[in-house]
Amino acid sequence: MPILAHLDDPPRSRWPGMLLGVALALPVGWVMAAWVIPSLVNAVLGGARDLDSRLRAEDGYMQALCSEALDPSRDEQLCGCVLGTDYPSLDCQLPFRMWTLQRQHEACSDPAVLSSNKSFCTCVEVVAQKVAAAGPQTRDHEAAPYENCMALPDALFLPTIETLASP
Repeated sequence: MPILAHLDDPPRSRWPGMLLGVALALPVGWVMAAWVIPSLVNAVLGGARDLDSRLRAEDGYMQALCSEALDPSRDEQLCGCVLGTDYPSLDCQLPFRMWTLQRQHEACSDPAVLSSNKSFCTCVEVVAQKVAAAGPQTRDHEAAPYENCMALPDALFLPTIETLASP
C-alpha cells in the first residue's frame, strides 16, 4: 500500500533479494539434505547397532556362564538375576558389572598380566578399591567407572566360558 513518503522515494523491489536468498539457500539445503542429515542418521543408527550387538553378546555370555560354567559361590548373585529375566544384558547390568570387575581384578593380580596391561589393571584396581570402601547401597554406583576401564587400549577380554568351567 503506497503512502505519501513513497511518492518521492519509491520502495525498492524485493525480487533481487529473494533471488539471492534462493540462490544461496538451494545449495546449502542440498548439502544438508544430501550429506549432513544422512551422516547424522548413520551415526545414530550405527551407534544403536553397536550397542545392540554388544548387548546380544553380553546376553549370550551371561546365559552360557549360568548354564555351562555355574559356580554357585562365584556366580550366585549374577545368575540369580540372569536366569530370572528374558534380557539379562538390560536387566542385570549392575550385577554383571560387579561380576566382571571381580573377574578382572582377579586376572590383574597376576604379575604377568599386570605388566602387559598396566593402565587397564591400574584402573580396575582403583575402581575395585572404591567398591570395597563403599557401603552396600552405593557399591553398584561406585562400580560404574569400570566402563571407562573397558575403553582403554590394553583392556582384557572377559574370561572364556571354558576357562570358567574348568576347576
